[in-house]
Amino acid sequence: MKIDRHNLKILEALQTNARISNLNLSEQIGLSESACLARVKRLTSERYVREFLAEVNLDKVRHAEFYVNVALKRQDARTSENFRRAINDIPQIVSCVKMSGEFDYMLRFVCPDAADFNRVSEQLLANEEAAISRMTSHLVIEKTKPFTGYPLELLFQD
Repeated sequence: MKIDRHNLKILEALQTNARISNLNLSEQIGLSESACLARVKRLTSERYVREFLAEVNLDKVRHAEFYVNVALKRQDARTSENFRRAINDIPQIVSCVKMSGEFDYMLRFVCPDAADFNRVSEQLLANEEAAISRMTSHLVIEKTKPFTGYPLELLFQD
């Protein structure tokens, strides 16, 4: 599938407001409603749009957010799989990425408070199957530039 200027505009609009009506989207993009809907369906079926989610405003609830760097004891497939399994059972870990460099993974925790983070992180460290050699944590003080979408025009340049 080719991402032309209409598809790019659709993706940009949807990442800003996934609840936009097809009528408003088609007017914004400059296509008929049926053509716009067909493009959205195709972008979704081809997995350019992975899912439609609502972002909950964490400022409305009590929470503490931490980014945690993790180094594993060993660098093999079994250790990585055991680590993945261990973190998947922890609801406070809302995302994980594998990294290059000094640490193997970066986790994002969202907890009710620092005490909960401390309890959960200590349990994770004590889990031998997770094979963690070292963790460093960073408390989020302020979201200076919150995520508002990907720079699609740059990413889809030839």
